[in-house]
Amino acid sequence: MPKRKPLRKHGHHVDKKLKFRLRLYALISFVMLGIALYEIFINILPLIFAILGIFVGLFIGIITARMRHLSWDHDAKQIVSRLDVVGVIILVFYMGFVIIRSRLIGIFVAAPMVGAVGFSITAGVMLGRVLGTRNAIIEILKQREII
Repeated sequence: MPKRKPLRKHGHHVDKKLKFRLRLYALISFVMLGIALYEIFINILPLIFAILGIFVGLFIGIITARMRHLSWDHDAKQIVSRLDVVGVIILVFYMGFVIIRSRLIGIFVAAPMVGAVGFSITAGVMLGRVLGTRNAIIEILKQREII
C-alpha cells in the first residue's frame, strides 16, 4: 500500500500565502543545512554540534510554528493563518532569542563554531516550523473530514 500524501492531494484546501510560506521555510532550511554540512566537511563544526543544533532548532521551530493560528475559512473552504495574541507573545520571545543567539551559543561552543552552530539551529527552526504547521494543517483537514 503506497504511503499517503495528504497535503499533495488536498493542497487546494490550503491558502496560497500559507503554502508559499511553508515552501520558503523549507528552502531556507535546506540552504542552512547545506551550509552546516559544508562547515562539517571543512572541519569547523563537529558532527555532534550540528546534530545538537538541529534538534534544538527543531524544538524551537515546532514551538514557533504556533506563532500563526491556523483556522478553517468557511467561505473560501481553505485553511488560513493569522497572528493571534499567543502568536505575538511567541514572536516576541523568538525575536529575543534571535538577538541573543550568538551570545547564547558562544557560552557552549568555541568562537569559530558559533556561526556554524547558528546555521544548524536556524535549519532546525525552519524545518520545525514546517513540520509543526504541516501537522496542524493535517489535523484541521481531519477535523473537517477531508482526509
